[in-house]
Amino acid sequence: MSDLPGNSLDPLGADPSTLAPKKRTRVQFSCTACRFRKLKCDRSYPCTNCKKRGEAGTCTYVGRGPRGKAQHGRSSPTLVQDRLQHLENLVLSLSQKKGPSESVIDFNTSSSDATSYVTPPSVGDRETKSSPTDTGTLVVKDEGISYIDSADWRAVLEEINGVKEYIAEHEDSDEEGFEDVLGEGPSPALLLGMSRPVTKEEVLVDIPPRPVADRLVSRFLKTTEPALVSLHIPTFQREYDRFWNNPYSMSFTWIALLYDILALSVSWYRRCEQALPSEMLDPTIAWDIFRKRAAQCLVQANYLTPGRYKCEALFMHAICEFYRSQDAQVGVSYLLTMTIRLAMRMGYHRDARHYPTLSALDGEMRRRLWALLCQLDILISFQVGLPRTIQPWQFDTELPSNLHDTEFDENTVQLPQGRSDEGEVTACTYSRAKSRIMTVFGQAVDLAYSRETAPYDEILAIDRRLEEAHNLLPTTFRIQPIAQCIALPTSLIMRRYSLELLYQKSRVVLHRRYMAEPGNKYAYSRSVCLAAARETLRHHSDIWNESLPGGQLYAERFFVNSFQNTDCILSAMILCLELSQDNERGGASRLGAQERTDLISLLETTHRIFKEARRRSVDTQRAFAALTIMLSQVHGTTIDSLVAKTEEQEIPMEDQVTFQLASTTMDQEQYLMHTTASADDMEAAMYNTDSTPSYSSLEVIGDMLSTPAQIDWRLYDSRVSGYAAAANNQDNSWFLGVQGSPSDMDFMAFPQAEYSTHTNS
Repeated sequence: MSDLPGNSLDPLGADPSTLAPKKRTRVQFSCTACRFRKLKCDRSYPCTNCKKRGEAGTCTYVGRGPRGKAQHGRSSPTLVQDRLQHLENLVLSLSQKKGPSESVIDFNTSSSDATSYVTPPSVGDRETKSSPTDTGTLVVKDEGISYIDSADWRAVLEEINGVKEYIAEHEDSDEEGFEDVLGEGPSPALLLGMSRPVTKEEVLVDIPPRPVADRLVSRFLKTTEPALVSLHIPTFQREYDRFWNNPYSMSFTWIALLYDILALSVSWYRRCEQALPSEMLDPTIAWDIFRKRAAQCLVQANYLTPGRYKCEALFMHAICEFYRSQDAQVGVSYLLTMTIRLAMRMGYHRDARHYPTLSALDGEMRRRLWALLCQLDILISFQVGLPRTIQPWQFDTELPSNLHDTEFDENTVQLPQGRSDEGEVTACTYSRAKSRIMTVFGQAVDLAYSRETAPYDEILAIDRRLEEAHNLLPTTFRIQPIAQCIALPTSLIMRRYSLELLYQKSRVVLHRRYMAEPGNKYAYSRSVCLAAARETLRHHSDIWNESLPGGQLYAERFFVNSFQNTDCILSAMILCLELSQDNERGGASRLGAQERTDLISLLETTHRIFKEARRRSVDTQRAFAALTIMLSQVHGTTIDSLVAKTEEQEIPMEDQVTFQLASTTMDQEQYLMHTTASADDMEAAMYNTDSTPSYSSLEVIGDMLSTPAQIDWRLYDSRVSGYAAAANNQDNSWFLGVQGSPSDMDFMAFPQAEYSTHTNS
């Protein structure tokens, strides 16, 4: 305590010369409503803006208001703003003295802790036994110690208590209350769509009857969707029952979550070619309405502000938008970025151990969602050719525990010990294994987008970490030849392939920059790239063959997503790059005759697969076009001849007899339209596959293969599989105000027994 004066404490707490100069607190001249809405106030009472809005009775000024300012009771909607403004002024007057480093010494505590607290000394005849509330506080700063009178702190506390009392008295039953008209509040109008507020009665009209909803929800909860781990099933079941007991008691956010679950369920029904409940009409219309209603509820709940289940609902909506099409979509990356920003604002990026007030259930569910956000952030960002949002240094959230949902609930005080990943498989085992590999893949992607070339030693260090993560895969999820998996569930086989393909893609992305480098120093990178590319295309061929009728993966045939298209194009590019370099070497070829033949055969097999699947989506059409250009370079043929062959519309061999039996030309034309529209995929009505791939945008592939030593992988990522490819498949229904307000939409109503027919606008 060497900073203390020798005889007594300065009543101001420190030498005046050490105090920072006081700043005059700004006086608020505008009324509270205009200040909140950021409007120009004419400072009359009531002001013109409030009178125009019919809110003259709520026009309130803080501080020096205009003459005639009336006093308002606690029922005034702007009273909270008044109290908070006054509280802010008090805090500002105290914080002006606050230095860069200070500690508080409270007189109310025991003197036993000499390092933090001291007791006030007696002062002559003024020494009295004061009550604890009369003692002051010493603030120890770098420049000295200052004394703060307790009356000032009591004033602050009283103001805080007053605000709490007001909020408690006027708290709405809906925790997501949206008191202001969208577009007039502080949130950006574009993000909130400038749509009018809606009531729960309006949004609940499209919830199907409970028997139908039960089947849809049950179908989704029984899927192998990775995003399902973001829901705690027992808790959701209780909330679902509470919803049907009193739908109006649930928040808009929870209703949005339910709508997204219904939409995802419909999507799974269609992907699996299963019939939906008979009470439903057109499933395509129902899916679109569920998705848009979820967006409407999120807008009404103001998804920009923290709130319970908002991150979960936004994440589920991003998944719903992802499944909207088999093509890559830039819009999904935007939506996912908003979800990540909200999650960070709510502290999901910090582990739950930092928040003692969080329950064990909430802490664990936050870990689960954060793991999923990190995974999708890396995957989708790389798919659209953009840097990821989450950087490793920004978070310390641990991986979720390997526990079943039934092992903890809202009453759990401390989580049980998680199982070993080699033990019993739980809902989180796959997510944990994927997160480990995804972490290293993210590091490889960061280097790919870096403006500076990383030292080769750093590449090798990341390669070692990747191998370690791959070796940590549980035995259950290790890849095996498909012939040895005849007794395994198809969902488990697909998860094995998913992890293996992610591992191989990580190897390619990490080492591809050094593949064309001369010399033995980078021979390891070349061999790794070739091996990973070969394995990727072989796995893709196995998945395709086993997804045909009678194959082991036939039940999962429609779950080949746009990620696999990107992986195949990249792997094919690696093989073509090696073949092109081999052509340039002439007699100094590094490939044996048999190895070269095998690589070309693998490329032709992949080309044939995409030729058969090209009608499924725009991305598969682009993949087929890209492979056509690659093979033209390998075989030395012209692109024009291959493009002409690509654009031929062929009738499946098994359907030629049916086509020939068509009695008229009109019958044949209608048959062609029907077969082209369905084209091996029941979702052709849901997904737009009419776009013709732009071959001119893919000509960069030929240029790169012509000069393999000068290949620009960043250009490849952006032109072939990145933003340019994904930007063609966008739907602005998320931003409701862009296409129209919710009142302009035509929604389907669900009465008790059957659905009424509406036209989807």
